[in-house]
Amino acid sequence: MTDNKLYITWDDVEKIVDSLAIQIEQNRFQQANVGGHAIHGKKPLSKIIGVSRGGLIPGVMLSHKLDVPFEPLEWQTRDGHYIKDTLKLLSNKFEDQSDILFVDDICDSGLTIKQIRSVIPDSQWCVLYSKLGDMALDFEGEKLYNNTQWLVFPWEKD
Repeated sequence: MTDNKLYITWDDVEKIVDSLAIQIEQNRFQQANVGGHAIHGKKPLSKIIGVSRGGLIPGVMLSHKLDVPFEPLEWQTRDGHYIKDTLKLLSNKFEDQSDILFVDDICDSGLTIKQIRSVIPDSQWCVLYSKLGDMALDFEGEKLYNNTQWLVFPWEKD
């Protein structure tokens, strides 16, 4: 760790993905008591969508751990590339939104999540690291609220 960068290791990623998988499983199968009858919480996930670039690796890892199909989505708001796969989001395969889990490496400005939620408002969200506490994310690995350091993931160049 330096003053302006926080280096994330593969061990860090694996521990957070393991923790998130447990949280997601518990949420999927939690019991609620409604009118004296036990019912399951949310229905099982039908798809994990990894938001490129940072959400691809943790998305695949969660897909394997949870035995849920994975699909990539190209959506970048950084690095000088403003690519959005809006047509894919608007396609019929995303009609039922509540059983979709979007995965990204970090919620920094929140722009990616806000943009995709404007198209798929009922989707669920999971991030390894969150710097914002007001995004109403479904699953957050590590909370780094108000942290100004640049996170360097093990799959990135320094």
